[in-house]
Amino acid sequence: MKEKLSLEKQLRKFKRRCYILLAVLVLFISMTGVYIYLNYDYLAFKHFITSFYIYTGSMDKVFEKELKTDIKGRYYSYFDDMVISVVTKRIREENNDRYTYLYTPENLKKYLASEKQEAAQSEITFPDNKTVLLKLTNFSTYTRKFVEDNYIKLKSRPNLIIDLRDNLGGDIDIMVDMAGMFLPKKSVIATDKMRLLDIVYKAKGRYSLTYDKIIILQNKNSASASENLIAALKDNLANVTLLGEKTYGKGIGQFTLPLKRGFAVKATILQWFTPKGINIQGNGIEPDIIQMEGDVLQFALDMINKG
Repeated sequence: MKEKLSLEKQLRKFKRRCYILLAVLVLFISMTGVYIYLNYDYLAFKHFITSFYIYTGSMDKVFEKELKTDIKGRYYSYFDDMVISVVTKRIREENNDRYTYLYTPENLKKYLASEKQEAAQSEITFPDNKTVLLKLTNFSTYTRKFVEDNYIKLKSRPNLIIDLRDNLGGDIDIMVDMAGMFLPKKSVIATDKMRLLDIVYKAKGRYSLTYDKIIILQNKNSASASENLIAALKDNLANVTLLGEKTYGKGIGQFTLPLKRGFAVKATILQWFTPKGINIQGNGIEPDIIQMEGDVLQFALDMINKG
């Protein structure tokens, strides 16, 4: 049975709760004050310009030029998006980082739709009774589900050809999940180096896709996450052969941060390194066998069947 507290104990308990609540309130007010102090110039400028600048026609043109939409005079609401657009544009101009920019709601919708359509072109086929061909068109939630759903098919042949030609990459975490399907548990897949920390990705060992031979088809448009998958398998497995031409050479990665009203900002936040500690930015990955002309797939099949 619950002990009934005396009035004095109840008052002490109530006081303690009040002190805790007061401390939380003081902390919140203090943090808010610090935030306003640190951002005073920006907040003051935002309020000043959006509320008092007299040439609103010029404002309309600037906002429409940057955001590709008529904001209908809602300068204050869209000011942050306009600033993000201008800043990311200047960053791109300064260091030629074409991967840092603001997504407008329309552009973000188009990108997400194209990602799904592109993923739908991934396929698994059987060019002969010894080989399964896995063609990956990007690294997205859709391609990961496609691979996982076809796990039994992928295990049905002793040899594998992975076609990454014209695969421009995609989500890093998805690539890690997919690479882990082919690698022993705890194999290093990649290391991401950021400003504040490094992240080492390792295979989780949830699947076990093993083959006698793995041939990866690559070309100059195999980029980013595609190159990471190529390096992860090549550096960890002894039975991988790279066939085609030198890859694109994108050793940096981006994160897309959702914003209000359907906007999003994408920015380069990391360099990634292969399991052997190499950053391929601007260099790419050389094939073991250069094959740029003719039927590359048939060449790969001939390599497998030669024994």
